[in-house]
This record gives sequence, structure tokens and C-alpha cells, in this order.
Amino acid sequence: MAFATSSEYAARFPDDTIATSVLSRMLDEASDLIEGELAPRGIDYENPSDSYADKLARVCCGMVHRAYLAGQNSYAPIGATQFSQTAGPYTMSATIPGGFGDVFMNKSDRIKLGIAQGTYVYAEPYGGDDV
Repeated sequence: MAFATSSEYAARFPDDTIATSVLSRMLDEASDLIEGELAPRGIDYENPSDSYADKLARVCCGMVHRAYLAGQNSYAPIGATQFSQTAGPYTMSATIPGGFGDVFMNKSDRIKLGIAQGTYVYAEPYGGDDV
């Protein structure tokens, strides 16, 4: 179940030219990632309130849009962490993080969905009372 439809995506990003079949798969992938973040936290994503459903759609569309922009040709690629350009001997370089062009959630997405807090785990290294 995708959290956003192709028409919702087109309304948010009318200038994007993604084939409908590709867009549908990307929205499904983004939704799967969101579900993977929400399910362990016990957040009801199957019957969300209207306001939370809108947040889910916005985050889902934003994730797909980032992946779409990463694949576009531009002088400074979207998502580049470092970029340099020289006019002399025509040098241009960009440092791009791993997973470039993939659908992913960033910290801003998690904040929008209310899941930005960290996860803490406590482990007893020697088995507790058995030592």
C-alpha cells in the first residue's frame, strides 16, 4: 500500500517527468521504507488520521522526488556533500554519498513523522545474576 498516489506526486511536483510505472514502483518503495520505520514503533500507519496521512504522503513524495533529482544531470548534483569547479583546465568534481539515487529517509522525514528519536538498547554482558 503506497502512502501517496501518482496524482498526489504530480500535484506536488508538476515539473517532474517520471514514467507512471516507474513512479508507482518508487512510491511503493518509499512506502515500504516508511512502514519499516513505523511498524517497530507501534505507529498505526494502516488507519492514520487525516493529518498524519497527509504527512505520510508528503514524506513519501519527498523521498521519491529526492531520488528523481539525484538522477538528473546538473552542474552540482542534488545530494552532493562537496562540489568544486574550475574553469582553467575544465575540472569539475563532486562527492556523492553512498546510495545516491536511491529512495531513502533522512532526518527531516523522520522529524515530520514524529520518529526522530534514537533507539537505545541495554545488554547485560555476563548474563546478569548467573555470574
